[in-house]
Amino acid sequence: MNRISLYTLLILIFLGLSKSFAPSEHKTPKIDNALVFPNYFLGSPLSSILVDAFQTGFLIKTYFLKFKQVGFGGSRTVIIRTSKSFWNESTQYMGMSLFRRNQRDGSTSAVPMPPGSIYIGNAAYGIWEYKDSGERAWKFFNAYRSFPQIFGWDNWSPSFAFYEKLKIHRHNETPFLGLKKEFGIDGIISKKSYPDFFKEEPVFNFNFKKNFSKLVWFPGWKAKPLLKRAR
Repeated sequence: MNRISLYTLLILIFLGLSKSFAPSEHKTPKIDNALVFPNYFLGSPLSSILVDAFQTGFLIKTYFLKFKQVGFGGSRTVIIRTSKSFWNESTQYMGMSLFRRNQRDGSTSAVPMPPGSIYIGNAAYGIWEYKDSGERAWKFFNAYRSFPQIFGWDNWSPSFAFYEKLKIHRHNETPFLGLKKEFGIDGIISKKSYPDFFKEEPVFNFNFKKNFSKLVWFPGWKAKPLLKRAR
C-alpha cells in the first residue's frame, strides 16, 4: 500500500468513527422515506410541515429535516435524519405539509400539500366569508386565530377557488403547490416564511492540496539510524 492510499484510508477511518460517535447519530431518529411517517408522527388531527433542512459533516454528510407539527395541543418541533435522496426530494416542498392525519376517520396522507390544508373547509375550525370583491375566503374561528401564523401563511388566506383545486389534488393524490405555486422551494410565501433556508450560503473555496498538511499530521517516514552501542 503506497503512502497516499494509506493517508486516504486513515482519513476515512477517522471520519467514519467521528460520524458514528456524534451525538446526532444516536439521538436523532432515522427516517428514510414517507412510508414511516404514520408510525412516527402520532396524534390527530395532525399536520407536519417542513420548516427547515440542513446537512452536517465535511466529506461524510448527514442529512436532517425539521418539521413543525400542528395539532390540538398546539405546535412542536421534530427533527429527523434521513437519506440524501429523500432529503433532496423533500426540500422541493419547503414550507409545505408532508404528512397529515385526519381526526374524523384517522386517514393519513404523505402527498405534499400547502400547510394547514387539512383544516381548510372543515366547519369545526372556521367558515367561508365573502370579501368586498365577492370572492369567498377562509377564516378560522377565534379559538384558532393563531393558525395562519403557525402555518406560515403571512398575509395570505385561501380562497374558495384554492379549496376546490385542493380537493382535486387530494382525490388524485398529487402534490399541490397552490393556485400560483405560492408554496414549495420556488413559492413566494415559503421563501418569506422561512428565510433561513433560502438564504445564500457563503462561497467556500478550499484548496485540499494546500491545506492537507494542516488537517492531518503524520510522522515522517524516514527511518532514523540506530545509535551505535558504546564500547
